[in-house]
Amino acid sequence: MISPKKFERLYRALDLSRSVLIVVLLGFVILAGATDIFLRYVTRLGSFTWTDEILRYLNIWIVFLGAGVGVKRGVHMNVEFFLQKCFKEETVRLIRKIVLLTILLCFLILLIGGIQKVIKFRDVQIQARAISIAWFYLAIPVGCLLMFLDYFLILVYGEHPFRDLSKDQKG
Repeated sequence: MISPKKFERLYRALDLSRSVLIVVLLGFVILAGATDIFLRYVTRLGSFTWTDEILRYLNIWIVFLGAGVGVKRGVHMNVEFFLQKCFKEETVRLIRKIVLLTILLCFLILLIGGIQKVIKFRDVQIQARAISIAWFYLAIPVGCLLMFLDYFLILVYGEHPFRDLSKDQKG
């Protein structure tokens, strides 16, 4: 088996990029939303015409990127208690592998479907601005690819080899 240390530098770069993008997008959503509310209700000047639509689309990016962070940290819901109580350890390992392979297959299907959506709607613009909706559909394949990578690492190594990366950076 290949040591995860060989991929650590690349994974750190991907993980940092994902984290920075989440912070930037969430910061923009909060700032733009708060500004819009302030303009609408405090100054009575009215709101921006683009905020509602853009903020909804940016939330898609935040969810898909954030879900990948959840995979890496192992915080998504699972049924470990049920598995441990009902099955032997060998059966539990087999079930985990089957579940992980099923998840990987689903993300592969979503990845392909997301790429098709991006290509299909590359010339379609959102209503609020002259921005292609493909940029927002791109969240699906990008998020699925990152989650696919995280689940693949879990499948190969038994647990995510970079799960505690943020703790390593602090200490």
